Parts: sequence; C-alpha cells; structure tokens
Amino acid sequence: MFLMSKTLNIMSRTVVGTANTNIVKLIFPFIPERQITSINYIKKHCSTVANKEEDINYNDVTNGDKELEHKLKVLMLEAEVMRQEGKAVPEHNFLREKHWKEILNLSSRSARQKYLEYLFKLSKRKEHEKVKKEEKRLAFEEFLAKKETEPKKEETIEEFALQYDLQHNNLFLRVYDTTINQLYNNRLIQAMQFGQKLVIDCGYDVNMTKRENLNCAKQFMLLFAENRLHDDPFDIHFCNANKNGDLIKQFYKYVPTIDEPWFPLNLHEASYLDLYPKDQLVYLTPHCRDEIKEYDHDAVYIVGGIVDKVNQEPLSLAKAKREGIRMAKLPLDRYLQWGAGSGKSLTLNQVVAILLDQKVTGDWQHSLRHVPKRKLMEESTLRAIEQTYNRRKQTQFKPQWKPSRNVNFDNLGFNNRSKKSFSSNNKPKRTINVNSMLEE
Repeated sequence: MFLMSKTLNIMSRTVVGTANTNIVKLIFPFIPERQITSINYIKKHCSTVANKEEDINYNDVTNGDKELEHKLKVLMLEAEVMRQEGKAVPEHNFLREKHWKEILNLSSRSARQKYLEYLFKLSKRKEHEKVKKEEKRLAFEEFLAKKETEPKKEETIEEFALQYDLQHNNLFLRVYDTTINQLYNNRLIQAMQFGQKLVIDCGYDVNMTKRENLNCAKQFMLLFAENRLHDDPFDIHFCNANKNGDLIKQFYKYVPTIDEPWFPLNLHEASYLDLYPKDQLVYLTPHCRDEIKEYDHDAVYIVGGIVDKVNQEPLSLAKAKREGIRMAKLPLDRYLQWGAGSGKSLTLNQVVAILLDQKVTGDWQHSLRHVPKRKLMEESTLRAIEQTYNRRKQTQFKPQWKPSRNVNFDNLGFNNRSKKSFSSNNKPKRTINVNSMLEE
C-alpha cells in the first residue's frame, strides 16, 4: 500500500500540468485514455499519499532545464513501477543526484533496468556491510564486558617470563601496518630514482562509458597496489590525465592522497611525448602484429588505460600510428592455448603484473601465470588434443607395404598375359608388292 501510494504521488507530480500523454500511456496502460490528463482522477488515487517533497534537488540534476526535469520525473516514475513489479530496483533514498544523471544519459529502458539492478546489488552489499560491522561491534563490547567481570590474576615475574605470547615474553617485535606501508612507499621512492619507467595512458576517458570509467579507475588502483608490492617495482606515470573527467575523479575516490607531496604517485596532465624521447617509447597494443621477443629494460612501455567492453575499436593502435610510436604486443598466442569462447583481453593490473615478472625473470612461461585460468584451455583437453595429433602423425607417416624379394614377378599370370598381348600387337605386318605381281 505504501509503494502504491508513493507511485501515485510521483505520478501526480509528473502527469499533472503536462500535455505529453504518450509517455503516460506507455508507462501506465491501465489508465483509461479519457482520464490520463484528468487531475481529479489522479487526486482520487492519491488521497492516501502524504504530500511531501522528495530529497532530490532537480536543479542539481537538470541544471534548470524544464524538459530534462520532466524527463527525470517520468524516469523516477518508471523506476517506481519497476520496483512494484518486483524487479531489482534500490530504495528511493539510496538514489542520489549522480545516479539520476547517469539514468538520464541512458537511452533505452533495458539499459536503465540493468543500471538499477547494479545499484540494487550495491545497496544490498552496503546494507550487509553495515550489519556485519554492527555484529562485530556488539561482539567486541561483549568481549570487553566479559573481560572486565573476570577476576584479574596477578602474575609473578617468573610466570610472565615463562609464558610466551604477544602479551608476555616474545622474541619478535610487533610490526604495525603503518611500518609495512612505509616500506612499500620506500620501494616506490627508490623506483622513482633508479627504476624503469612505465606509462599509463589516461587519454581514453571520452571513449568509455560511465561504468567503464569506474571500472578503469578501479584497475588503476589495483595495478598501483600490484606494483607497490613487488620487489622491483616500476616508476609508473599516469599521463594525459583529465582531472575534470570521470576517470580521474573516480581514481581520486580510490586513492585520495594522490596530490599529497609524500605520496609516491606521478599524475601528469601532459602527454608522454613531452616527458620522454620518442625513440624510447613502445606502445603495448593487442591489435598490432609485432610481438615482444625480448624484454627491453631501457624502453619506456606504454599501457593504454582503457576498458573496451562496449567500444572495441583499435583506439590504441590508431593513436600509436598517429603519433609515430613503436608498437608491440605480449606474446600470448605463442605461449598460451586459449579456451573456446574466452576473450583474449586482460585487465590493466594483469598486464602490469606480467611486465613486472618478465622484467625480473625473463621467462614468459612464468610471467604469463597471471592470465586467468578460466580463459585458457584445460589440461585434460590439451592432453586429448596432443594424443589425437600424435595418433594422426603416426598413421600419416606409416611406411607402405613392400613385397618380399623372393617373389618372381616374371612368372605371374598377369605379366605373361601382358607380355603376350604386347608381343602380338607388335608383330610386323605383311605387305604386298603390287609392282612385282604385275611383272609376273
């Protein structure tokens, strides 16, 4: 009853005073045509609804555009109808201005439904995290209360020295998380001074959708963490960064301390062509033909920061050709057997992990262990294919049958008949001399 009243409340604010009845017919086919624009009909079904304003500020979403505001109200009504139909739609108080801006940019109903389903899963995950956090808090309070009620046991020096644990006698010092964090940051500072450079091209934010930008920013955070944990990390430079774009804004949410002077991360709005000489740059793109045969420790490899789930055009190849930069790709097909129906695309953090291991070991078999196993062919299938290949190879090169040397082919009936026929056919023909017969 509450959901129906809330829907009719939104309907009353959306439909009243508008002349566009086609949208209402499309969303609410159960309303009679003669009563679609009737204010009395809507007020009749909205009598149980509390007259209150929504928390969303329409001006922040639509920038004062009346047509866009009307479309926003219709989409809010559409989301409420989906919620009543039992589809995965988050609660109205979870949706914020940024969510409605993204919904306004989606052109189809199916795309809006998928986005609302994603937000529904996100809201449920946050609710679950709140519940788990509350359970941990209650368990900790119960532990403290139980510890306070227990009588404290006084220990002598001998008992304290004989008991070995964290709160008593211990050989090792406790290493805190801040100490480990400083250790990893120190590795990155050393890489800035002496390590090999690696460029992440952030200039593809305009070629990606909103969700692809969010996914790409998350991969930036993961590759930075992967590089920081390695024994010999790269000196990573994020170039062509647009701080007003969705990609870098989301990257700031994952790593808020980017602009801090002590944080070891390089973010440049300038191009990599302004930072390094062109003859040292090598653009890694999966669309080119040349593979990396030997890892070059003096080269500056460029990884395109793009997630191409929707737009799969060879943008990195076109950009490298346009700028006149050398191109190469990882030798994936040379060392891996891909499974049927699996894509050959890798995430950015997987590419950086492969380059890190290749820089240290020089073994592609070891470096390509970061490729997910689900994309590769199973070992049982590989063994079956190898057995089939060996079986065919044995049958293909099997020696032909040869007769024994003791067989006399001259006495065979077929040969005799062939010789007789040959000799009969080759007998000299009888000729008649006509002149000699006339003389006689």
